Amino acid sequence: MNYIKKHKLASFVILVYIIVVGFAYFLYKLFIGSSGLPVYGDRLDDIANVPITEEQLNKIEESILKDEQVLKVTKPYLNGKILKVVVTVAHNTEVAPTKEYANKIMAELTDEQKKLYDVELYISKFYDCTLEATGKMDEEGNFTENVTVKFSKDLSKNEYTLDYGMTNVEGVNYNKEQQFEITEDGEYVIYGYTKDKKSEAVCSIKITKKASDDQTREETVNTIAARSFPFIGYSKAGKDTFVWTKDR
Repeated sequence: MNYIKKHKLASFVILVYIIVVGFAYFLYKLFIGSSGLPVYGDRLDDIANVPITEEQLNKIEESILKDEQVLKVTKPYLNGKILKVVVTVAHNTEVAPTKEYANKIMAELTDEQKKLYDVELYISKFYDCTLEATGKMDEEGNFTENVTVKFSKDLSKNEYTLDYGMTNVEGVNYNKEQQFEITEDGEYVIYGYTKDKKSEAVCSIKITKKASDDQTREETVNTIAARSFPFIGYSKAGKDTFVWTKDR
């Protein structure tokens, strides 16, 4: 104890050194393990013998892009022994036809590759035509003041939304407006219109605004009640069938 008191700096340096060495050993054991092998061990060795080529990945992307409902295919990539493909589809796309993308993927793989790799297919939408209303609301659900209706996303920054607009009159209007202020009391239906490269979409939200003496709270409501996408399919290595998430 007297030594530590007399040599505070040296003792501090030794303590820090012990901590650093201990932490480094912990990381070594975590990622390398006691066997000296990588954390994946030899589970990925077969990838070198049965690779999925860049040409195959390009063909998968091109094949899915041929579908008229597809807006975007993120370049297919490998995560260990899992081949991942992410697809973004247009507004009016139904779930059922998108399952065909799985067949397009499997058609580009050899039998050996199908036995080795899992395949994950992730299908999503932008949901650009989503309106949200924000403002103070009374206990009855009526907006009372500071009522703003707007698209939930800034559509000017989305390269896949070609046209958009908002109006309180039913009828297509691509006026590039993204926000609508409600100042007068009454019942309103606010419409949003969006158009992507493949289809058009209409969304609407009903607002009741009236004066209220009740204590109000800040609230936000939106037009989306349920979504069918994202939709995910997964095929285990050695199987030709996909397991799909249910509609939500």
